[in-house]
Amino acid sequence: MVKITAAVAAKPKAPLEFRELELADPEGNEILVRTVATGICHTDLLLRDGIFGPPAPVIPGHEGVGIVEAIGADVQGLRVGDHVALSQSSCGFCGDCRRSHPMNCQNYTQYNLTGLRPNGKKALLCDEVGIGSNFVGQSSFATHVLATENNAAQLPKDFDLTNAAPLGCGMATGAGTVINAMKPEIGQTIAVFGAGAVGMAAVMAAKVRRCSKIIIIDLNEQRLAMAETLGATHAINGRDPDVVEQIHALTGGGADFAIDAVGIVPVILNTIKCTRAGGHVVLLGLDALGKDIPIPLDLMVFNRKIQGAILGDQIPQLFIPQLVELNQAGLFPFQKLITKYPFEKINEAIADAEAGRVIKPVIVFNRSFPHAIEQVRRTASHR
Repeated sequence: MVKITAAVAAKPKAPLEFRELELADPEGNEILVRTVATGICHTDLLLRDGIFGPPAPVIPGHEGVGIVEAIGADVQGLRVGDHVALSQSSCGFCGDCRRSHPMNCQNYTQYNLTGLRPNGKKALLCDEVGIGSNFVGQSSFATHVLATENNAAQLPKDFDLTNAAPLGCGMATGAGTVINAMKPEIGQTIAVFGAGAVGMAAVMAAKVRRCSKIIIIDLNEQRLAMAETLGATHAINGRDPDVVEQIHALTGGGADFAIDAVGIVPVILNTIKCTRAGGHVVLLGLDALGKDIPIPLDLMVFNRKIQGAILGDQIPQLFIPQLVELNQAGLFPFQKLITKYPFEKINEAIADAEAGRVIKPVIVFNRSFPHAIEQVRRTASHR
């Protein structure tokens, strides 16, 4: 058992609340990780607002990185002291896991969305109000998390953990979509709608794959300029009425590949329309659940392919270290997207993300921060 401080989503669209809790010891293939940093992702905000995941009160967070402090009896590949990045959890034994597609795990809900550990036990002890945990296999908005060996990727000990947080979701989603799902050949073209963390990762991955035209579309001119420094060859403002026509002109008849990282129906339709016959579209954006997309059939009969790609269809233990290697070689400089905040300012970081002031906020945990959190509580109580 370890005492932890967690940022809890107690009410929809309300600031997270700091709670002192007790976390169970790891069992089986579980690992106890001291959180060094965690990214903030749009999916965490869907959880906070009660749109997705276990009900409140619950601890969000699913881009955690840290240091292993204890392991369960069945853990084989990790040791105390290892540095790890955490991604989506999976069972390891269903058909999809065994076919090397753990992001399609048939036991996804059990391992990621129940608010409990995969074994059905509560992670939080002495918890009278029933706070949910283990969101996406971790709940990393806390000083310590219980994860499993299956959703932990080992990192080099000389790699800055405060930069590594986005690898577990945002970077893996964007880059994995290009590298694992699309697999463009040298010289092919791609259009990316949305210059957030996922879209930027896709741009960098397209440059790694040596696409000849990498077109980024967004409403924010600063983000468009940033994308061009990361590898985009052309930038288009999404307010332009002729976005699709511009992409067709730039690519000589339509892009080979296109990604939607926004999730708004008109943008999704433009993502499909901007591709050539035989083009490949991947839909990643999700601003709400239960949406229908009115796709004209005449767009589909010409051999277009439309798919989703949850977390880049990656194997964390293989793909995350590949992204680290690309970063160390200067080919995937995702740290340029990061803005860091101390844990006690997590609500400020969320506000900045929702206002579009930052691309990828990362929360950094300082082991001496309890006094700072107490100051935040006192300030809030006097408002």
